[in-house]
Amino acid sequence: MQMSKMMIQPRLDYFKMIHGVSRRIIDQMPADKLDFKPTPEVRSYTETVQHIYGSLEAMMKMVESGKFVEEDKPKNLSKAELNAFVDAKYASAMKVWDGITDAQLNQKIEAWGTSFDAWQMPFFAVDEHWHHRGALTIYLRMNGITPIMIYDYQPC
Repeated sequence: MQMSKMMIQPRLDYFKMIHGVSRRIIDQMPADKLDFKPTPEVRSYTETVQHIYGSLEAMMKMVESGKFVEEDKPKNLSKAELNAFVDAKYASAMKVWDGITDAQLNQKIEAWGTSFDAWQMPFFAVDEHWHHRGALTIYLRMNGITPIMIYDYQPC
């Protein structure tokens, strides 16, 4: 199946709205709770946020390079640093996307032990975002915080 950037762009336009909600959800967790983990074996709140946006950037770079790109390892970040990380990774991913060509979308990428069409990566990134953002809302609730309405699409 051949894919064009024009066919994927509406999904990423919608993702921009999703990002605005996610950005506000991320900011709801108090600074002293960023290391919260519901159980020892799962990612902390801040590690989950870094994974969401690190994987977004990595997947866009995979399309750009045609090769597997590892996301950055999570770091211990302050609330201000975490918000700056989110903004930087999102901006980087969207800048990479802006330069992607149809030819790059239609190449094969070896990742996670199998071969994918590169055009699948933006879809994977959005799915990954939704999946882990759901965990963030649960983390908030476990700390007595009511998450904002997830369909409250406002620009960030």
